[in-house]
Amino acid sequence: MKLLARLLSIAVLGAARLAWGAGPAPQKSLLPKPDLPGIPMNAPCRDDVVSKNCEIDTIVWLRGMPLKAMWHQRDYRQLDRILLALCAEDTRLPDGQPELLVFPRTFRTLIGTSKDWSGLGASLREWRAQSPDSPAQAMIETMYWQAYAWHGRGNGYASSVPPEAWDLFRERLAKASARLEEIKAVAGNCPWWHSMNIEILIDSSAPRSRLNAAYDEAVKAFPASQQIHVAMSRAKEPKWGGAPGEYERFARRAAGLSQRDEGSAMYARLFWVRDCSCEDAFTFGQPGDPDWKLMKAGFEEMLQRYPDQVHNRNKFASYACRANDRATYSKLRRELGDSILDPLWPDSWKVDVCDRRMEKK
Repeated sequence: MKLLARLLSIAVLGAARLAWGAGPAPQKSLLPKPDLPGIPMNAPCRDDVVSKNCEIDTIVWLRGMPLKAMWHQRDYRQLDRILLALCAEDTRLPDGQPELLVFPRTFRTLIGTSKDWSGLGASLREWRAQSPDSPAQAMIETMYWQAYAWHGRGNGYASSVPPEAWDLFRERLAKASARLEEIKAVAGNCPWWHSMNIEILIDSSAPRSRLNAAYDEAVKAFPASQQIHVAMSRAKEPKWGGAPGEYERFARRAAGLSQRDEGSAMYARLFWVRDCSCEDAFTFGQPGDPDWKLMKAGFEEMLQRYPDQVHNRNKFASYACRANDRATYSKLRRELGDSILDPLWPDSWKVDVCDRRMEKK
């Protein structure tokens, strides 16, 4: 973890050496690694501990600041060096998510908040002209075309989208797909390439056979990649065409595929991704709902690997409440004390509601 902080604090305050596996030792990279200073002493979250004053999203944001600085300074070579280092390592964020997530989250945010499609496109063309085989350029350009496609389509129901918007959507997604294919020989050894490929296929309503083939190729190379399993999980949700109970079966399969490195923790994380602070926040006991015994085992594995993380413990407690597991909830609640992260408790299942509910049992 401290090595990661040295890697990504290249420009301002963060650090990040991400990856996709949870259990094994980091894979040795053949690429040179820069020797960089650590996080400045006055930087928030410098100790990498999640708390009420330093949530995991803040840590991710801070670690992305050097990447944004490099983009604005057109330090494209350094962006490539960092991405290649991230793709070659097996390290984690404090809560156990792959640290590689810092790269796509940083640039997805940059693209989404800028909305200067012309300016962004010009910068990406300039970068590509300088370095046609740049993996970082290709991945960011793919995200650009994906975001631009959704900008053209809008977020309304399919029936509300005019034909011209559909045309733009398909044209831009085709450009995203083409850029991915062009760079596969260089970037195909990174889990992020595979997760983006799956995302674009789902957005494009690709045939299930093609989507399944892409997923099978991805997990053959990276069976423990959270990014790949999370990307594919979207296709298993009912609103994206998944059959009843298909998501739960998929989560079990993903847990099996990643058994050596993730196992039950993968099952828990996949349902965590699907959860929300809304009326669709899931409970337990209905067909297609998560298996609480398996989910509980997953969170226990997470806490064993990352014992000091308030982030995971809050979410675990919120599920224990919904599962009516008083013993587990009471234990977690004592451990949490006043370290409550409210966003991790969905509406109608806030901590005060759960406290009262467990008191009645």
